[in-house]
Amino acid sequence: MKDNLLAEEIETYEKHKSELLKEHSGEYVLIRGNEVVNTFESQKDAIKIGIEKFGNTPFLVKKILEVDEKQNFTSNLIKISAPCLR
Repeated sequence: MKDNLLAEEIETYEKHKSELLKEHSGEYVLIRGNEVVNTFESQKDAIKIGIEKFGNTPFLVKKILEVDEKQNFTSNLIKISAPCLR
């Protein structure tokens, strides 16, 4: 397993950050590997498309901001049944 599961996606974001800020500031970007897949107005839409396209595999959805916000972790487990989640 990689030390940082999304290292390639984060590197791709940083590489394209200035152009994303110019045209999509405040939106959400969907990145898989070294590909900027698309941008979305809502995080929900970006995640939905990510799941539809890539299933239960890692991809990055990140808000496009000049100064990054604190990161939140969302499990990539789509279907989980746990008593603590009910």
